[in-house]
Amino acid sequence: MAKISSKKPSGGPAVEIDNINQFIFEGIEETGLLNHPEPITQIPNVDVYSNPREVIIEAEIPGVRKDEIEIMLHKQTLTIKALKFECFEEDKINYVCMERSFGRIFRAIELPFPVDSGRVKAAYRDGVLKITLPRIEDKRSNSKKVPIDSI
Repeated sequence: MAKISSKKPSGGPAVEIDNINQFIFEGIEETGLLNHPEPITQIPNVDVYSNPREVIIEAEIPGVRKDEIEIMLHKQTLTIKALKFECFEEDKINYVCMERSFGRIFRAIELPFPVDSGRVKAAYRDGVLKITLPRIEDKRSNSKKVPIDSI
């Protein structure tokens, strides 16, 4: 059975979160989507690109099991939460070198366009999570002349 690393992060927060991600993280925390915020040990690298039909997000999360990934879409923010387990079962292991990290993964991405939340698709292959979000027309940005009635 895999386990989470029992090693405590050395001093301070496990990962420094930049101001924008911290703002998004706090906003999501207030909505209740994160019931019990736990220390984040990794923020995955992502690519976000679009075409006229969809927005595509690819996140690198190697070593994470598919069933440990949670994707949430709340308004215009997509969040990725995952858990990466340590792959050693023995308790008495002497590490000669340990560079891989284990623990909680979190990333919040503000979407640049309105999307159809009912048709979002995700696939996980070779350590890359690919999320496809179909774009919808933003009706708020359409210009419309408003007639003025006489009083």
